[in-house]
Amino acid sequence: MQAGIVGMGIMGRLLALALHHAGWQVTLFDQDSGDLNCSLAAAGLLTPFSELDKADLLIFHLGQESIQQFWPQIVGQLSEQIYFQQSGSLVLSHPQDQAEWTHFSRRISTQLDQNDVNFQVLSNRAVIELEPELSKFETAYYFPEEAHIDCQSLMPTLKLYVEAQGVRCLTNSPVLSLEPRRIATNSESYEFDMVFDCRGLGARSVFTDLRSLRGELIWLHAPDVQLQRPIRLLHPRYSLYIVPRPGNIYLIGASEIESDDSGPISVRTALELLTAAYYVHAGFSDARIVKTVTHCRPTLSSHLPSIKLMDGLIAINGLYRHGYLIAPALAEEVLRGLKTNYQQVFYPTIWERS
Repeated sequence: MQAGIVGMGIMGRLLALALHHAGWQVTLFDQDSGDLNCSLAAAGLLTPFSELDKADLLIFHLGQESIQQFWPQIVGQLSEQIYFQQSGSLVLSHPQDQAEWTHFSRRISTQLDQNDVNFQVLSNRAVIELEPELSKFETAYYFPEEAHIDCQSLMPTLKLYVEAQGVRCLTNSPVLSLEPRRIATNSESYEFDMVFDCRGLGARSVFTDLRSLRGELIWLHAPDVQLQRPIRLLHPRYSLYIVPRPGNIYLIGASEIESDDSGPISVRTALELLTAAYYVHAGFSDARIVKTVTHCRPTLSSHLPSIKLMDGLIAINGLYRHGYLIAPALAEEVLRGLKTNYQQVFYPTIWERS
């Protein structure tokens, strides 16, 4: 079977890998080098429990499936070692934000069955045992099953791996038309058994309620900071996370603004994120700003992913800020649909027949 996939973000690359392992011959298309999509502007958080603060239970189930079944397999088969840690995450709050702290745990607990609730309220001593440099926090929520991944290293490594496996990657090939079983570029027309649309914001003609959400991220080099796991600071106005990488690199994010603007980071965001990071750990005062990153992410009005099914065409979109968390499970869901004639899918609510 021949598959054509348009879009080389994390969804397109993982779908190519899954289809290849299922015996398909796969061709990937991207309008540029494949290195300019929003997947490279992410922090690589894999946090299905703490996302329930604002996300639907569907995101939790997709995320749990991705972490438990797929990410270890994916990382384990790549030719280069990728930084992937399942060491849990911590959620902190400012003492004056007690209401936000209480509401956070309540929002998560009310969505889960009692058997699924898997987070701990830590004492100051327990916080110090996990993160010795966070001694000023009297308490924290700990989510032991959560993880994070170096997505900036993963993306090029994943491309090299699928190419070595025989997946054809046609970069700098803008697609002029995409329709069932056919993809046309400015130089050639290609026929496939199935076409997969993973274009993100490029698929507005297919997903009429597709919106653009701008995200802003700051990379810091902080030799005086030794944090081992992602940290989230609750705040009533904005969401702060700190994600560690090897070499005392920390990714600080993230704003969320409905906009198509992918220009430089705003002063307001930079001030809020850096001030909050300094509050979490004073060692960030001497950190160096390595770079700032902005990009626009595709989201639907429901903030949930969607799979549109047509004869000869499947379109996947709306991953929002959960791309790395849910893309492996979505790729498997697409395969499940193909293998069972769409009769035995696990997540029927995200499928839509056209």
